[in-house]
Amino acid sequence: MNSNTPLITMVIKSKDYQKIDLLTSSQKSLIETLSMLCSFLSVDDFCSFIFSSKFSDLISTYSGLVFEIGLYTNHEIVLQLIGQGKKVTIIDNIGCGCFADNSIDCSTYDELVVCINQWLSLVLN
Repeated sequence: MNSNTPLITMVIKSKDYQKIDLLTSSQKSLIETLSMLCSFLSVDDFCSFIFSSKFSDLISTYSGLVFEIGLYTNHEIVLQLIGQGKKVTIIDNIGCGCFADNSIDCSTYDELVVCINQWLSLVLN
């Protein structure tokens, strides 16, 4: 794969509109950006963003967000990501079989890297 071709995409799948008024202007701006399809060149880029201070601040403040993450090359292969305080929950709605009970909680960057790499190795092979 070309190193300039994105690997992972992410977009807000659903949000609680009533809670948006409680956010700071910076958080609202991030929500606006994430409402469009965002792409990441690598697992490291994606996981670094998920555990960045801006994203962590957003999901710890605003619990009404559900994200869809997927393959850039096949938008039908997707996972859901839900932020809950200082962790994210990854849900495999199509049942690829890479997580016990089709979901997993990740509290650290390293846990998320393992989780996403596990999913990618399964769906790309």
